[in-house]
Amino acid sequence: MQTDEARPDVDTPGAPGPVGAMPPVAQAARRPEIATHARAPKARAIRVWSSVAVGAVAVAIVATTARVHQLKTAPDERLARAMVRPSGQLVQERSVAEPEPRGRIVDRVGRLLALDTVGGRLFIDVRDLYTDALDRIERAERRGKAVAGASLDPLSDLAVALARPLGVSPAEVLRPVLERVPADLHTLRRDMSGDDWKRLPRFVVVAEDLSDAQVGAVSEARRASGPTGILRGANIQSKPVRVRPFEDLAAALVGRTGAEGKGLSGAEFRANARLESEAGRAVYLVDNRGQVISRTDSGEFTGAPGEEVRLSIDAVIQEIVERELDEVVERANAGGGRCLVVDAETGEILAAYDALRTSTGRTPIAKDPMRAHDASLGRLRWVTDPFEPGSIFKPFVWAWSIELGKARSNEIIRLPEGPLVLSDGRARRTIREAHPSSYGTRSWHDCLTKSVNAGMATVAMRLKAEEMKECLSRFGFGRRTSLGLPGESAGLLPPADEWTNRTRALASVSFGQGIAVTPLQLMQAFTAFCRDGSMTPLAIAPSAPGGLSGSMPVLGARALKETREAMQDVITQGTGKKLKDILRFTGFGKSGTAQLVKEKGGYYDDRYIVSFIMGAPFEDTRIAVLVTIEDPDKVKLKGQYGGGSLAGPVAARIVNQTLDYLGVPNDGTLVYSDRKQAPRLAQAE
Repeated sequence: MQTDEARPDVDTPGAPGPVGAMPPVAQAARRPEIATHARAPKARAIRVWSSVAVGAVAVAIVATTARVHQLKTAPDERLARAMVRPSGQLVQERSVAEPEPRGRIVDRVGRLLALDTVGGRLFIDVRDLYTDALDRIERAERRGKAVAGASLDPLSDLAVALARPLGVSPAEVLRPVLERVPADLHTLRRDMSGDDWKRLPRFVVVAEDLSDAQVGAVSEARRASGPTGILRGANIQSKPVRVRPFEDLAAALVGRTGAEGKGLSGAEFRANARLESEAGRAVYLVDNRGQVISRTDSGEFTGAPGEEVRLSIDAVIQEIVERELDEVVERANAGGGRCLVVDAETGEILAAYDALRTSTGRTPIAKDPMRAHDASLGRLRWVTDPFEPGSIFKPFVWAWSIELGKARSNEIIRLPEGPLVLSDGRARRTIREAHPSSYGTRSWHDCLTKSVNAGMATVAMRLKAEEMKECLSRFGFGRRTSLGLPGESAGLLPPADEWTNRTRALASVSFGQGIAVTPLQLMQAFTAFCRDGSMTPLAIAPSAPGGLSGSMPVLGARALKETREAMQDVITQGTGKKLKDILRFTGFGKSGTAQLVKEKGGYYDDRYIVSFIMGAPFEDTRIAVLVTIEDPDKVKLKGQYGGGSLAGPVAARIVNQTLDYLGVPNDGTLVYSDRKQAPRLAQAE
């Protein structure tokens, strides 16, 4: 048996250990030292590799810094190409356009006729709308409640919610949406497939040009609806919107812009280069996902707004003209009408308007398809469409005959008691009067006040063809005015072969037949009677204070005085006597009733264009007014369709209201009542 002494590895308490062995306490004291010696190689290895790693990182940083510096100071050509777009902009930069407003259009005193304002485009995301509707239904079902605020017809629900803030019917809101959404998906289905969802359009434009008020109303409705409401599916994209504060007032004159903000018609088109703005832009730095990091130090480029364009039109006078002309054209069941009001001294056009109707029951007098679509796209017929003037042309020939000494105001013109027959040996011409009372011998004065065709033709035959041509040229007929409006017509003069036949051109022109003029030409020529015998060029922009008008002398003082006085007698005792019951200001003018010309030549027997042209006040004339009524309904008017009966009263009402507005004093009474005497100009030297 082995004894304990033979097992030195067994410790017996209190027993001595083997010879040469450490005591237990000493052994315990050495164990940490033994462990430390065991871990030392591992720690040294960690320190070595840490130093290596730190050194490597330091080297990498230094190398990277050096490389970055190298790339900045001397980049590789391939890197430079990759960093810069063909336009020269860095790939990390994004430009955002910051549009400036288009220039404003204002009237002569600064009233806004057209301007840019903040509007918006309203669109909906149909897929998002349907998803929200399903979510609302499922949430309600999980709560075990009836579905509230959601249905399987979210399109109709949204249309109803939008109708009120937009101020339109739900059907108008829904129409463009239903045109884009497939018919079988007009209502939401619980079992819609993935393909069905893909067929739903993401963005459908509901309204292109929301006003500022509509944008505000929709935004407020969205806020009230909340983040889970039906209106979350309606989104507004802000954009500049061109508006006309007076809406259709002077619409064709002001014009309109297209989708790209370019002028399409009217002043918007004519002055487009001045009205156009230059957009600014801002440059941002973005990351590789396109998210904005910061704005660059030099990343803002200021744009420039468009210039302001001022027209000579006065919005108040324009409103007077449009209201008066529309009323008479409607009452007379006429095919149309035109009116101009001009500042007699400066030639500034204060109002210009034309109406056109196609529902008279007769063949339309003119066609203008774009006008029916949008009033601002209609052509300016007072610029583009010449017409045969009839008797309102007589003052020009009458005055020219006085100027040349071919007739005197008090001269007696021997005329037959019936139609006048003219013959030059090659042709015969029969000239008739509009009314039987105009036949018979008359003074030259009465030939104008009573509008006697035969008397005008008789004196015209005293003129040579070249003298009549000079009359037309001096008054500016047969050529465009200097106004420069697009499409202006030069009018029509008798062809060359008619000037060799004295019974044709000379006789016809004397009473306004065989010639076609525009309202612009007539008004420019008529300013000679309103001023000192010189015409002033018409203008669509206000004249510069103290600027030269470029007036053109036409008549001497004697011819001017006698013509104006004869035209005043048109009102007091001639064809314009109906104006005596209206005018609160003195004036002078001439009526005209001409047969309407057929589109393919010749005249209608029972269709007319009636006119009245006048200046007022008689002394120190401020304005000239022209009114034409085209194709009035003779039956409806019971025969009262002549220039003095129909167009004259309209001109008189426009004169009264315009001069009142301009502050011309009057006592409020009728100036041509029977107990008052018409004023006369001072005797010319």
